[in-house]
Amino acid sequence: MGSEDALAAMKSKLANLESENSARMALLDKRREEALAEAKEKFDKQSKIQGGVIVRLQERNRKAKAAGGWATESTLSEKVEDDGDFGFEEDETENERRAGYRTAEEPPIAYRPPSPAPQTPPPPPVPAPVTEERPAGRHRRAAAARGDDDDFANTDWLAT
Repeated sequence: MGSEDALAAMKSKLANLESENSARMALLDKRREEALAEAKEKFDKQSKIQGGVIVRLQERNRKAKAAGGWATESTLSEKVEDDGDFGFEEDETENERRAGYRTAEEPPIAYRPPSPAPQTPPPPPVPAPVTEERPAGRHRRAAAARGDDDDFANTDWLAT
């Protein structure tokens, strides 16, 4: 019985190893399928991006050839048809009408003489200057003795 029990134990171990091996293989197959699906998604996304890049490069080469082979920023940039359209044109006619401008088709506005300017009263007479009766103070005498305030003849310009 010992050998039959050993044989049964070996068959049991072999069956366990085979089931474990098949489980590992199934797990590997599953991971491989997931990796393939993920790689396919990334490849599709990348191919869309690369397709757009190729289209832009072909358009850029076409523009360069149309410009005589010069690949400069102005020849390769996107041309804007109405780059000056900021939406102000609608307001412009209303503003011109308010300002009194007329087109050549509109009749002229009748001439109106300018309204007379309102009479302003004459300015009051300028009072006579008052002479100062007290003598000039110490600071005033020093400024008068100094003479011109902008005289820098005695200035040492090399001193720091």
